[in-house]
Amino acid sequence: MKALIFLCVCIATALCGKGQRFNDYALQIPKAQTYSTTAIAGYIQQIYKTDAEKLNAIYGWVITNIRYDADSMYPINWSLEADEKIAATLRRRKGVCDNYASLFTDIAAKSGFAAYAVSGYTKQSGFVTRAGHSWSAVCLQGRWFLCDPTWDIGNSSSPKYFLISPEEFIETHMPFDPLWQLLEYPVTEHEFLKGGYPIKSGQRFFNYADSAKIFLAMDSLQQLQSANLRIKLAGIETKRRKEWVDYNQMKIAIIYGEKDMNLYNAAVADLNQANGMFNNFVNYRNTRFIPARTDAAVAAMLLPVKGLLASAAAKLDQTGGAVENFQYDTGSIKARIDSLAAKLHEQQLFLNRYLASPLAEREKLFYK
Repeated sequence: MKALIFLCVCIATALCGKGQRFNDYALQIPKAQTYSTTAIAGYIQQIYKTDAEKLNAIYGWVITNIRYDADSMYPINWSLEADEKIAATLRRRKGVCDNYASLFTDIAAKSGFAAYAVSGYTKQSGFVTRAGHSWSAVCLQGRWFLCDPTWDIGNSSSPKYFLISPEEFIETHMPFDPLWQLLEYPVTEHEFLKGGYPIKSGQRFFNYADSAKIFLAMDSLQQLQSANLRIKLAGIETKRRKEWVDYNQMKIAIIYGEKDMNLYNAAVADLNQANGMFNNFVNYRNTRFIPARTDAAVAAMLLPVKGLLASAAAKLDQTGGAVENFQYDTGSIKARIDSLAAKLHEQQLFLNRYLASPLAEREKLFYK
């Protein structure tokens, strides 16, 4: 622990050395380039050479240029996606902890750092706060550190919560997902609430560095599912953590709902395409295959239909995999698929007879 804290102090000292104030870095970013995280990250990567300087500039700019929105009722905006939060923060130049963490994390990520916006709750002066809170985790020179830009508002010249070691940060910040304690021996909620963590020794049982790397490579659905699993395994001892699990579960249901919608719409599109091709063939048959086409061209008219019906059926089978489907009438679509498949079979039998018959005998088949 002492080694990690010492490293953090050394990095912080290097950032502010040679008479350079912490927020001098932030003041150098042209205003015109501060309305998108991509532009900010691009400027920082171009101007600053070391990773330490880059993080310094990002953090300094965020805590210097974003005002705390005291009028907001909620420290965490549960209704907006990260991109929407970030865009609103840059446009309004103010926000709450969720905005600060999301903004810093996004700029850091676009500047080439592994980073994540963490949600949880905090403890101040020994008392656990009622409201939720957000902060950031960032990897610098192969080590993970934690930052709380919200708590550094007003401390731009000498930030106190920038690149803090996980061992020190856990004294005041408890993430909902134990992964983001970034500790080999995670602290339980009971230990955090009680204070005074027991010294844990023995075999290393949680490789947080590898777990964080795997987590950041996941898609949003996988992240939500893995986070909820870890939280449940760690134990849910507070209302805050339970609400977060419920919130994650709601987002999981929304993602699956969107997947179901996309699958259903794609299945209907496949069915409609198959139906159109089938009707084209029937209409052509009704003209006794006039104007004439080659046998290969006639055979090709029905060729894709079976595959499209199979594709539509497979997509429908994938809907409702995680949450019950009450929104889409898959039963009627499946009935239409089965009906068209039966009609296709009849037409395919006719086509096979037609193609197998001598040219002189084919005309008679249209009247049977």
